[in-house]
Amino acid sequence: MVKKNLPATQQQTKGLAKKEGLESLLVADASGSNSGFEDMTSDDMAIPFITILQALSPQVRGATKIPGAEEGHFYNSVSSEIYKGDIFVVPCAYNKSWVEWVPREKGGGFVKQHPSIEILNSCTKDDKGKDVLKNSGNIIVATAYHYCLLLKSTGETEKVVLALSSTQLKKSRKWNTVALNMSVEINGVKLRPPMYSHIYKISSVEESNDRGSWAGMEISDAGIIQDGALYLQAKKFHQDIVGGKVKVSIPSDDSDVSEKTQDIF
Repeated sequence: MVKKNLPATQQQTKGLAKKEGLESLLVADASGSNSGFEDMTSDDMAIPFITILQALSPQVRGATKIPGAEEGHFYNSVSSEIYKGDIFVVPCAYNKSWVEWVPREKGGGFVKQHPSIEILNSCTKDDKGKDVLKNSGNIIVATAYHYCLLLKSTGETEKVVLALSSTQLKKSRKWNTVALNMSVEINGVKLRPPMYSHIYKISSVEESNDRGSWAGMEISDAGIIQDGALYLQAKKFHQDIVGGKVKVSIPSDDSDVSEKTQDIF
């Protein structure tokens, strides 16, 4: 039965789909098709950052507060979805860059990414140990990017990025070391599997130093992938990244992956 509150054009479309068989129409258009997305490139899509909310995050307090969001919850920068427990990811690629931010006292905000550590030659250390560009006063933050498939509770996956900096850089190094030291035995031969062969559990843990406390990440191996389809999906994401088909846009409002969180780290 067609709902009376549907627009007239939607009522007509609904009736046509029912007559022709909606499933067969969808299958015909979906098989190997890119219908409607022909002119879409990586510049037109946003891969979410998954971050851990802190006590002063705008999603926890302030004008953009999300109901139920608390320090230690994981946050999706595109969908604004909150994950209250552990998350599980398949790492597919990695790179590191030196990210330039406008200091908080000057308004904050992302400036650009520098691909080489040589940018630090143009910096001096301030009284908090931060690397500050001599010519602009902007902050340079070494940041490790882990491109992952997020395994959602619905059984679906989502392409995401985990950006680790400051105290979390040691977590990144440990993660890379664990992945590099993985081995599998096939027909009596030990092999090092690709990065995207294993699932990892990411937990939120409380950390502190003499400047304060914050929520950090704990990363642990959750086992090798058992699903061939998931493995191929992760491999494809890896190939797209190394092939330059994936572009990540860092949130310009610096509410999530910025130097603002560095004051307590």
